[in-house]
This record gives sequence, structure tokens and C-alpha cells, in this order.
Amino acid sequence: MYRVVILLLFTNLFFMLHSTGNISKYINQKYSFLSYSMIYVLFFLTIVEGIRWYIASKKDETDHQHNCDCHHDHQHHHEHGEGKEKKFTKKKFKKILGYTFVLIPAISGVVLPVATLDSQLVDAKGFSFPTLEDGNDKYGTHQVLNPDMSKFMNQGDFQDLVHKESKSYVGKNNITLSDKDFLVGLEVIYNFPGTFAGKTITLKGFSYNGPGLQPNQLFLLRFGIIHCVADSGAFGMMIQFPNNIHIPNDQWYQVTGTMDTVFYQPMKMKIPVLKVTSYKIIPKPNDPYVYRNSLN
Repeated sequence: MYRVVILLLFTNLFFMLHSTGNISKYINQKYSFLSYSMIYVLFFLTIVEGIRWYIASKKDETDHQHNCDCHHDHQHHHEHGEGKEKKFTKKKFKKILGYTFVLIPAISGVVLPVATLDSQLVDAKGFSFPTLEDGNDKYGTHQVLNPDMSKFMNQGDFQDLVHKESKSYVGKNNITLSDKDFLVGLEVIYNFPGTFAGKTITLKGFSYNGPGLQPNQLFLLRFGIIHCVADSGAFGMMIQFPNNIHIPNDQWYQVTGTMDTVFYQPMKMKIPVLKVTSYKIIPKPNDPYVYRNSLN
């Protein structure tokens, strides 16, 4: 019976994630068909396990009736039954405890609200690029600003990918990074910053007052998901206003400006900077995340 309940709850969890659209906060939508198919798989397994439980319960009823009709020595039955009952209770307790741990994510995933990643998580995870000293440690760092696909493929394939994707941008003087190509465009810009110097770029994201900024600088970021939330990062670029300005974290803007590069001391490297020519406040998008929709 416990297995039936667990399977039913996990079926409901996947169904709720898809029906509410919250599945997009956990995985890249190009993989959504995999999680969607789990609804049918889990529902099928629930039916199979329900049938098995029904057959087993009927068999137990038959065995119990048969045992009641048999004659046993009363004292022997009492002593044997007491030891068996103690052993059964201990086994049952372990089973219930194990099932409880499995039930927690199935229930909490439906009951608890899904939190949207924001600047607080950027602060919590830290805001830095890997330095030259630890740059070979691909698995000890998280991604910031540049959605670096080289962490997910060999260097040769990565170079081929970036050069192929750059063809859609290098010939343009005015580039708008939409939700669809936000991560692709950013990666091209970070890999060929000199090529885009002086060009006009438009992007949108939430404000983040990172460490070591000048009074007229801040970062404009989007949380991006490459495969799933485990490899998500805060991607975007530094923006620089003509005058000093104070903008709180997590305010959404659309910004247009001219591309340049600047040495950013906390990261000890040159990074792209967008020198703002115009900007406006925008409402937070229905889906604040962006995804890596192309790998070829």
C-alpha cells in the first residue's frame, strides 16, 4: 500500500510541475518531454503496484483464514507469536521510516512554493570568475556572467560551436539579446569582446550591485539554465551609466548601450561593459529564466 501511495504522489508531483509551468524552474525546456513522459510511466507503475497489492492482500486474507482453522498448541503459539510480533514491529518501523524519507520530496514539491532565483542567491554563491591559479578546476566553481559551454564539451568542439554561433552576430551593428538567444549571444560576446567594441547592444535583466563597482556601474543579470538547475548561473554583463546612479538589487531593466571592455579588479581580468545610452524599467517576465536552446 505504501508503494502505491508513493508512486501516486510522485505522479501528481510531475503533473503539477507541468500544469503550473514550474518545471521550467528546474530543467531546460528542451528536456521537458523526458519529465512529461514520467507522468505516464509513474501512473502505469502505480496501476501495476496497485494490482500487486490487491492480489497480495487477498492472499493474506486466505492464509489468515486457513491459520485460524488449524489447531495449535496454545502455549507454543503464544510464545512463537510474541517473538514474531516483536521482529515484525521492528521491520515495519524501518520500512515506515524509509518510506517517510521518500515521501518528503513528493509532498514538499507540491505544497511548498517554488522560489525564483534572485540577487540573494548570487550573494550566497559568491560572485567571481575562477582565477588563473584555480582555472583548471572545472568542477569547483559555478558560472557567473559568461555562460561557458567549454565546461560541458571538449575544447575543439567548443571552439567550433562558438565560431559557428558568432556568424549570427559579428556582421550586425545593432544586436538585441532576446530571451531565446540570451545565453548564446553572451557567450559569443565574451569570447570575442574586441569584435563587438563600439557596437550597440540591447538586453534586459535584473540589477545586481556586485563588489568593487564604481558608483555609476552595476551588473544586469539573468539566471540561465543550461541543462538543469544544478548548472544554472547568473549570466549577464556590467553596465555603466554616464552619471552616478543608485538602483536597488532585483529591479528589472531593459538597457541599450555601446560595447566596450573594462578591467574588473575583483575578477582580475577584463570583461565586457555596456556603456548605457538609454534604459527603462520593465516588469519582471513571466519566466525570468533563460535557457541554452542550441548546442550546434
